[in-house]
Amino acid sequence: MQLSASSAAVLTLGASIAGLTGCSKAPVASGYKVLRPGDIEILRALAPVILSGSYPGSLQDKAPDTLLHALDSLVLTLQDYARSQLVMMFDALQVAPVRLAMGAPWASWSEMPADDIEAFLHSWKTSRIQLKRMGYGSLCKLLTMCWYSQPATFALTGYPGMPQKIPAHS
Repeated sequence: MQLSASSAAVLTLGASIAGLTGCSKAPVASGYKVLRPGDIEILRALAPVILSGSYPGSLQDKAPDTLLHALDSLVLTLQDYARSQLVMMFDALQVAPVRLAMGAPWASWSEMPADDIEAFLHSWKTSRIQLKRMGYGSLCKLLTMCWYSQPATFALTGYPGMPQKIPAHS
């Protein structure tokens, strides 16, 4: 219980610092409904590591935009509380001192080597702090769901696609 309370306090403090630096007040990125430029920077860095061998796959140059727009649409459908928690996590991950306190390297996401991102994700996955494990699960599930919901990625999983409508026989 104390770890959860302290984790929540760290996340709230980090989001508060992000708010003071202007991260949380950043406008939505052009062409998006929810995601802001800083969120997109984080997701562009995480996607190749989380999706490893299947990314960019058959989508090649269109992969980042396709994935990010699918994720933006999905985040828009989340309940207000879940969406606000996700935004708070992105806010905290955008501020270098908070990012460092949360186990990520100091470097900006766009400059972070894949090995550093992998180590960060592994530390969150195996953390004793439930909030970090939940953050890891949320990021992985959201990116994975959005990626594998794209018809161009169906072949990677062996999914033949949507069933064809079979006309009823009279």
